[in-house]
Amino acid sequence: MKVQQNRRRLLASTIIAGASALAFVAPAMAQDAESPTSIDDVVVTGSRIVRQDYVANSPISTVTAEQIQARGDVNVEQILNQLPQVVPGLSANSNNPSNGSATVDLRGLGASRTLVLVNGHRFIPYDKSNAVDLNSIPASLIERVEVVTGGASAVYGSDALAGVVNFIFKRNYEGFGFDTQYGITGHGDGEQFNASLTFGSNFADDRGNVTGFVGYSDRDGFLPNEDRPWSVSSAAGGSGTGEYGGLNNLGTNPYTAAGCPTANPCRRSFRTPGVPGPFNNDFGLGPTSDRYDFAPVNLLQSPSERFNIALMGHYAVTDTVEAFAEVFYTDSRNTTQLAPTPATGILIPYDNFFVQNSPALLAYANSRPDPDAPLNFDRRMSEVGARIQGNNTDVYQINTGLRADLGGDWELEGYYSYGRTELTTSIQNDVSRSRLNAALAGGGTATTCAPSALALFPTCVPINLFGRGTITPEAAAFVRLNFTDRSVFERNNAQLNLTGTLVELPAGPLGFAAGIEYREDVLAYTPDDAKNAGDIYGFNAERAVSGRSSSNEAYFEASVPLLRDAPFAQSLELELGARYSDYSTVGGVWSYKFGGSWEPVDSLRLRALYQRASRAPNVFELFQANDQGFPAVLDPCTTVNPSTGAARTLTAGVRNFCTAQLGFDPVTTGFVAQNTQTESFFFGNPSLAEEKSDTVTIGAVWQPTFAEGLSFSLDYYKIEVEDYIGTIRGGVSGIVGACFAAGEAASGTTGAAVSSIAECNDTGIGLPLIFRDAAGNLKARAPLGNVSALETSGVDFSTRYGWDVPWAGGMWGDTLDIAVNLTYLDSYLLDGIEYKGTAGAYNISATLPEWKANISLGYDVGPVRLAYSGTFIDELDNQGNIPDFGDPSGYTGVDAYWYHDISGTFQATENMELFAGIRNLLDEEPPVFDNAPDGNTDPNAYDVNGRYFFFGARLKY
Repeated sequence: MKVQQNRRRLLASTIIAGASALAFVAPAMAQDAESPTSIDDVVVTGSRIVRQDYVANSPISTVTAEQIQARGDVNVEQILNQLPQVVPGLSANSNNPSNGSATVDLRGLGASRTLVLVNGHRFIPYDKSNAVDLNSIPASLIERVEVVTGGASAVYGSDALAGVVNFIFKRNYEGFGFDTQYGITGHGDGEQFNASLTFGSNFADDRGNVTGFVGYSDRDGFLPNEDRPWSVSSAAGGSGTGEYGGLNNLGTNPYTAAGCPTANPCRRSFRTPGVPGPFNNDFGLGPTSDRYDFAPVNLLQSPSERFNIALMGHYAVTDTVEAFAEVFYTDSRNTTQLAPTPATGILIPYDNFFVQNSPALLAYANSRPDPDAPLNFDRRMSEVGARIQGNNTDVYQINTGLRADLGGDWELEGYYSYGRTELTTSIQNDVSRSRLNAALAGGGTATTCAPSALALFPTCVPINLFGRGTITPEAAAFVRLNFTDRSVFERNNAQLNLTGTLVELPAGPLGFAAGIEYREDVLAYTPDDAKNAGDIYGFNAERAVSGRSSSNEAYFEASVPLLRDAPFAQSLELELGARYSDYSTVGGVWSYKFGGSWEPVDSLRLRALYQRASRAPNVFELFQANDQGFPAVLDPCTTVNPSTGAARTLTAGVRNFCTAQLGFDPVTTGFVAQNTQTESFFFGNPSLAEEKSDTVTIGAVWQPTFAEGLSFSLDYYKIEVEDYIGTIRGGVSGIVGACFAAGEAASGTTGAAVSSIAECNDTGIGLPLIFRDAAGNLKARAPLGNVSALETSGVDFSTRYGWDVPWAGGMWGDTLDIAVNLTYLDSYLLDGIEYKGTAGAYNISATLPEWKANISLGYDVGPVRLAYSGTFIDELDNQGNIPDFGDPSGYTGVDAYWYHDISGTFQATENMELFAGIRNLLDEEPPVFDNAPDGNTDPNAYDVNGRYFFFGARLKY
């Protein structure tokens, strides 16, 4: 059974005092007390070479099953987001944007640049973004999570640009286990329930084992409420697209009716149905404001239901050959909810029945130079209902292969993996453009649509938009649009990996690993016909995308011992590796690494590693076609900031440039942008090249001999990404900023035309990057390119100390364990703009504190285990205040935050464990700040639930 013994060594835990950069400490002492000498060899994430020590040259953070249990985390992303190395991605509290997924983003390079493994094998992405949905990872099955930051493409190939997260599941399980947990917030909402069954057995005289898992999780959603007063009203001034409707005055065909002394911006509201009145742009959203407060309708926590199945087995076919297989399946259902559709730029015919039969409104229409032209109108379609998005994700993956002991310590593994993800997104309560146009067509009556409309839509019902509550249920039902999108991602992956000792050197064995790999990804994204055609108002129009990419790859690694047990060199080791990848999309790409470690004395190890990593563009990045989005970007022509209500001063150049676009002077007319979001259209690029990154880590691990169980690690990292694939100029805000900066310089006395400014145009798509609709609303186009550069650097520090309590003689406790993990962010530079120490979504959506830390305490008292975890997030300036953006608005920042979590576990019997805990013990409310990504705050970085209680039981037989 030699091959089984080898695999047990390969999967041995790396969580001991000598591990590098430990994440949080599990309160359990018994597992940590095991002597390191009880395990001969290990494989650590970040390398495939079997080693005889526990310290890797890449900093590794480890999260244990005990820690996940101590926090009561049902969702895997919750625990990962506490890591200082992680910039929180999408989570259960994401609503806009959200697609029901949960992701992990190492160092803030993006979720698609973090490679996710399960048991050392790639896991299937969930959609066109090429990121893995962590909802597919059952928390109860996790034995540990190993996180390697910095490029790892030489070992794992594409996507490991920022690093690797490896979920290692329980294996060789024998018996029967049942876990259940219930949780609820202190406000009596946000209930969560989960239950799981784990079972396993050896068979064939212990030559094989089968381990199975079945899990169910259910989570309730909740809306803003008075228990969370920070959430009940939009801190961004709401939206200018209100429920009463907004009649826009066009500079090319202005109203001259009473109440409109100037051509612009004379915008009319309809508080009295059918009667135009002044539009009250009250950004405080008081009772007389005509702006719309969308906050009360947007979910703070999304409801979800999840079902997981896993089956893992291995069998020693002979004494030297082992067969293995893994099957994973997840059915995840999640719902998000947004405010009713904001329909903008509606063109209402002059001969519309409700126009002709509303004398005051008709007077406005007739006062224009061209009275017969359509009226330009905006309205919040509240009568149609809140927009509800249901996301149903079905994920399954099958891994199967053979492992063979070739003699000596050489081992060969070959495996094949097939994965498939189907994401079905169902939308309710959107509004159809074609049906709305039919309901508004001239020639009808109050109850009957025009003959031309009835010819196209026999069920047509006329619609009256002029006032709140004027849309009848029948009209709302007619224009309502429910639709479904479908995305299918498939991956075929085959690998052959060889590991062993190449030669025995005087300083020790020269470890070697080599292998070949084939990988094929196929994406088919099929939006609903209405969405593909742009026949929607309330969601982003998207085009169908399909394609495939493949790669053939070969790699090697070597660990070369140079000195051993020499003066001032207890060990000196060189680490080398390289991978060649031949992509069907970008051709041949090299990734490589070199570095090493030096142990001058037994207790101190110095380490350094350089890695060149790469990431090939995914199918969606290559072929995205004019998709619609609404990023938070302020129109530089507005004289008032819609988010803060603060007056803005326009320079002479900006004023002239705006006048050329709008057709009128924005200052003399008091032009105010309707929204803080800018409708934008996003394009892929089939000419994209691969991204390349250079990662340097230099650090030390110290395990002083005078204090057993004490360890320190300190590591400096620097990551430079070139040919970074992203929206040009860092985002829509950068596009608008660069265009207006150049336009300002060219508009000294007379406003320059957008078409004459190079920074305002893109030759790749052959279109201007900014433009305006008939109502003067700013629009943008945002193509992708290898035009960005990202650099980030910082320092990771970790210390841990576990010892028997010396003063109590066992009376007050058995063991105490303390760990501190801290990251200092020295720089986060994207396209020359420094984002460190900022929060918001002004240009990129990110919370990037200079200091982030976690402290963990574990204390064992007989059958009771007590645990504490504290998370610190440094104070942050607002991203909008970065000087490069030149925005003088003075946005609010964020104070420093401490979160405190406690838990306790009681071993009631040999077979039963009871546990309970509280997250966010002090009931800290999240910060409310300008340019917030979602719900007045960043719900992925800060806790929006409030104090949360959980309790449960674990049974094992």
